[in-house]
Amino acid sequence: MIAGYTQWQININRHLIEGIIYETEFQFNEAIEEYKKGDNSIAILNKLSTLYNMIGEHDQAVKILTDIIKIENNNIEAHFDLAGTYYAMELFDKAIKEYEIVLDLNPQSVVSLDNLGNIYFDQEKVDEAIEYYQRAIAINPNYAPAYNNLGNAYHSQGRIEEAITEYEKALSLDINFNLARQNLQLIEEELK
Repeated sequence: MIAGYTQWQININRHLIEGIIYETEFQFNEAIEEYKKGDNSIAILNKLSTLYNMIGEHDQAVKILTDIIKIENNNIEAHFDLAGTYYAMELFDKAIKEYEIVLDLNPQSVVSLDNLGNIYFDQEKVDEAIEYYQRAIAINPNYAPAYNNLGNAYHSQGRIEEAITEYEKALSLDINFNLARQNLQLIEEELK
């Protein structure tokens, strides 16, 4: 036995490490089985929920994430992941609720603001989406995805010059941001 560790701790860490190895080899089902052999620690539960989402078993991910939240109500990662899972399931009201919890726990969560904008955009509530994108940019003016998404919102409203400006800002922050480049090229094609 390793000094300072119980056999139980060694076994739990072994399952976590072996699960991670399977993940790196893209053997997701094997990783899930390995994690299930571990305890119900939040670290292992997080790994399980992520894998279930990756393989499209969102209901399983929801169950695990809600279990994590029962254990630790203010677990921001679990609320964020649950919001993303609900979003993937197109359960927009539930996703919004979870992102709002994340923002209560961390008002500076730029990705949550951006994702809320995406949810509203997907529901064709473009004005609300724009508000969230602008809030994300106000907090982190270097977050390129928010500029790209704001450009999409403007484009959908026919605000072409503003859309171009936002796509260009996204590209100035991340020259390799191909989605922004494609969106800009799309507008250029439309203007021909």
